[in-house]
Amino acid sequence: MIIENEFDVAATPDEVYKLMLDPERVGTCITGAQVTGRREDGSYDANVTVKLGPVKMTYRGTIAIVESDAAARTATMLAKGAEERGQGTAQATLTMAVTERDAGGSHVNVSADMLVTGRVAQMGRGVMQDVARRMIGQMAQNMEALLAGGAPPAATGDAVSAGSMLGSVVADRAKRIFGSQGE
Repeated sequence: MIIENEFDVAATPDEVYKLMLDPERVGTCITGAQVTGRREDGSYDANVTVKLGPVKMTYRGTIAIVESDAAARTATMLAKGAEERGQGTAQATLTMAVTERDAGGSHVNVSADMLVTGRVAQMGRGVMQDVARRMIGQMAQNMEALLAGGAPPAATGDAVSAGSMLGSVVADRAKRIFGSQGE
């Protein structure tokens, strides 16, 4: 499954590109994510905790930058993880490109080619895309705060609360399908 996302950041393309190539810093921008160490091969150990209603899942794995082009401000990363209770896996090849916006700041395109198994895979592609889009939006806001203040954003919780995101995603989808009642 391929998930495409894009966002704008009020910082120079070079600053944004440098941040996106630093898993330890960008990890602070993703709620529920934690980079736990660097390996000798240059990859990083990481985990992400996702909460779906009463169910909390933690994925432990690695992330590695497998290709980068500083002149073009593009990079490819490989993230792999397994749910710590052994009920699923996730693998993503992430391709990103940072460009300058005409109005100033940066535009970031992110494409994730994902393969998921287990409970998360049962949500379906459309819902997963909507949840991913909202998570990327939160990450973009936190990246802006980090770049503006030079410090990691304040923690907003210990897990990605996909349960609350999922509720708003379902409500948005219902509005698109059925239209607003009473209008």
